[in-house]
Amino acid sequence: MSEETEQLLKEFERIVAGQQDWLFRFAYMRIGIREDAEDLVQEVLLSVFKRLQEKTQTLKVEQYLIRAISNACIDYFRKKTLKVVMLDKAKEVAVSESDRQIHEEFVRVNRLLDLLPTEQKEIVRLKCYDDLTFRQIAELQDIPEATAKSRYRYAIQHLQQMINKKGEQR
Repeated sequence: MSEETEQLLKEFERIVAGQQDWLFRFAYMRIGIREDAEDLVQEVLLSVFKRLQEKTQTLKVEQYLIRAISNACIDYFRKKTLKVVMLDKAKEVAVSESDRQIHEEFVRVNRLLDLLPTEQKEIVRLKCYDDLTFRQIAELQDIPEATAKSRYRYAIQHLQQMINKKGEQR
């Protein structure tokens, strides 16, 4: 194994040790099912580890890992036959007590985010839930940084308008 590959593997181990909870939350907020999110993260970590062992070129391990989990979440919905649960019935879905808070947050936020265009929705998740910078978001999405900023701004404006309308209707 080359010295460069060993360095990549050490970087990978450091990231997993420090970011494992964050990576799980990243997947959970996209999928909404704890067990599936855990499985997905584990599969991606194993896959990335195997790829890094074979890799000889320098790459940004953290960005590669986040991108791999993001892509796996997209693939999850492509492959899985979804059981449709109406949002007002989501409260009745069995959720363990330890997951109740994150599940309630997931339902509340997704109710609003689902009304946004896909590209805006993902930018908001990456910025607000995953605490990424606009530069990191731009690199992950393969778009200019200014585009990431403008999509975020439009999404926030759109969300504010929706919230204000709901407030006026009460």
